[in-house]
Amino acid sequence: MNRIHLLLLLLPFGILFSCTDNKTEHNLMTGERKFIEGLGILDQKEQIQLFENNDGFDDVTKSGNFITDKRIAAYWIKDGNREIYSAFFTNEIDSIAQTDNHTALTYASYLTVYKTDGSSFNVYVDADSTRTYEFFNKALSNWEALRKNK
Repeated sequence: MNRIHLLLLLLPFGILFSCTDNKTEHNLMTGERKFIEGLGILDQKEQIQLFENNDGFDDVTKSGNFITDKRIAAYWIKDGNREIYSAFFTNEIDSIAQTDNHTALTYASYLTVYKTDGSSFNVYVDADSTRTYEFFNKALSNWEALRKNK
């Protein structure tokens, strides 16, 4: 097999693996941010501090979990079904619990956000232990800091 044939054989794999960077707060594009704003769970002036996408193809139009300087939010959109959740740290969160599954192969870690109105929602973080703990710690530190200032 000559080099050109080998290159043509390996090229699709290279493209596939180059497209698998996880979508985070660092590589969220302007159009993707606008999409999230359109869901009503992100204001133009809010700063996304942490963002995780649990869709296998990093499609933010299907799912996202994030923390901003004001709130924690999660959304999941599939086949016309929409689940959109948000809670402001200042006055809408009663408590936050964590479930750490970072060592499990088939389950993502998540935060359960218990709201003052009695409802709750999960914020999923399908990442390594460092990123998982970063998400947990940011949610707790924002909540503790902002609820004291209300």
